[in-house]
Amino acid sequence: MRPFSRTASIRAEWALAHSLFWHGRLEKSAALLASIRLDAINPAADAVFNHVPLSLLIAAQMSWNLAVLGEKALAIGHAEQTLNSSPPGQAAGMFRYFSDHAQSLLHCFLDAPEATLAWSRRVQADCIDSALYRSATLLEYWALSRRGQKPDEARAQAALTELRRLGPAHEARGFSLYAQALYWQSPAHAVTQLDAALVLNARCGLHAWMPRLLHLKSRSLDAAGQLGEASRFLALAHETGQQQGARLFLDDITGIESRTHASQTLEISP
Repeated sequence: MRPFSRTASIRAEWALAHSLFWHGRLEKSAALLASIRLDAINPAADAVFNHVPLSLLIAAQMSWNLAVLGEKALAIGHAEQTLNSSPPGQAAGMFRYFSDHAQSLLHCFLDAPEATLAWSRRVQADCIDSALYRSATLLEYWALSRRGQKPDEARAQAALTELRRLGPAHEARGFSLYAQALYWQSPAHAVTQLDAALVLNARCGLHAWMPRLLHLKSRSLDAAGQLGEASRFLALAHETGQQQGARLFLDDITGIESRTHASQTLEISP
């Protein structure tokens, strides 16, 4: 029974690392993942616990951690090395679905709509898992919106409805994608939906998307002419990103050239 108990322990460690990531505790999550000995996983024991192999769950989570911590090249390299080869047999299908989903979400974090779109469509091609399929639908919706194309609103709403049925955390993560997409469709009119996403995430204790959501809210307020509020939420986005160590989001926040930022610069110039 020892291989089974050790594998169960590793699965618990992965689950904690996964939870820490979504709670915005990025470095603790990454450190826990790095401490896991993959060679201690017993494949037979692992198959008993879940249909997605532990090695894949750990690899996917590590790629997301690396990305949000600002290690873009390492995140992409890690994903390419660990997520692209599926095992033979009955597990191959679910391995491929989850792997493609992991790649799609990774490139959404990296703000790379073309890659996000390609991977999300691979998931939707033949995936039978409801949560992965609906998440892929919303990743496609985000990617098309980010590219300035018109996405299918009815499919996005159906995906959100199904994720709501699956649970509040599923809904919060899905709605985070939806609200970001709405910003790219119409920057000046996305504040309400971005607020709703922030509330849903806070209610579930999910903070990983918070710096980007707050940043987009700042930009949305800026586009609507609410410069004082835009400045306040820009500062809050930066503070939240710093607290989390989310250097990926901080790089974007530091580089913003908003009217709010410009107006402040003008005020202090001689």
